[in-house]
Amino acid sequence: MGTSISQPSSRNTNWSPVHAGYQNRFIPEIRIINEIWRACENDNTPVSNILKDDAIYKCFESVKTSNNFQQALEKFNSEILRNKTNSITAEFAKRVIPKCYQTDEPVKAWASNFFAEVTNYIVSRDTSGFVGEKYRNRTVGELIEFKNSLSQKVSHIVSSLDMQVNNKSDWNKLVDLSIKTLKSARE
Repeated sequence: MGTSISQPSSRNTNWSPVHAGYQNRFIPEIRIINEIWRACENDNTPVSNILKDDAIYKCFESVKTSNNFQQALEKFNSEILRNKTNSITAEFAKRVIPKCYQTDEPVKAWASNFFAEVTNYIVSRDTSGFVGEKYRNRTVGELIEFKNSLSQKVSHIVSSLDMQVNNKSDWNKLVDLSIKTLKSARE
């Protein structure tokens, strides 16, 4: 049985609005999403730099050029092995491949599900410390519902963007547009 170590976000003013959202029920979920993506982009390494990594684009390309999820996974795994570029973000990218093929538009679904998966990770690394009577989520069940709701909202926001991605430069533009939209989205 393996163990994992939570790598929480920094306890600084950059992340304070996010943590306030985990504590207070009166803060709308969309505002928490805004603050998560603002904080991520203001970290020492902006999240946009991580999401623009060549390996992430290769995953997108694998989905775009494949007929089914098995083929996309095989292409992406080969790419990772060949270039030795695996990372936790690449694992998130890979994780959403099967799910995106359950839709009529796997390419569009992949991008929106990828951003939702990244958001879920960011939320998960902190929220275990914000469960109990004095927090927004009083039980683990409520926390699971909260995380699912945030992920669904992020997926919906990113899927609403209308942008064709034909190359790495377009992918970088989609990352920037997605983050800008997530930072300012309203319900």
